[in-house]
Amino acid sequence: MFVGAYTTEKGGINISYKDPLLFVQGPPMFVKMTKTTIIEEESTSVFYPSESPERETIEINSSLQTETKVVNPVIENKIRYLSRPFQKQAYNPLQFVVEGDILKGNILKMEDDMLWIESDEVTTEIEIAKIDDILWRGQSFDGQ
Repeated sequence: MFVGAYTTEKGGINISYKDPLLFVQGPPMFVKMTKTTIIEEESTSVFYPSESPERETIEINSSLQTETKVVNPVIENKIRYLSRPFQKQAYNPLQFVVEGDILKGNILKMEDDMLWIESDEVTTEIEIAKIDDILWRGQSFDGQ
């Protein structure tokens, strides 16, 4: 059933429906929107670059030796799949089983063998090799 109204402005009919025309069964999708304010400030300072650039050197001493674990290819494929833009929003939130502990959050980004997870405005960096399983809605994630 539809409700129609005749409009004289454009000479057409405006039809609106009470029920949606198309419904797609799928996981819930959440969109995170943020509002930012840009403040422009006028500067009257003049900058003259020096003739000889000075660089600060930092010495890095690696005193910590880390164990190298082999990355499970199944877990790595799941993370690659879940780090795509649509999947980040569709499969939300995820639970990561890391050495027996459960970390709940969303995938922020993945680089090489590291994964960044965001949960409650806190970002956690985890080695992919330390992840035992990925859970979605309490079950092991098997999508793809």
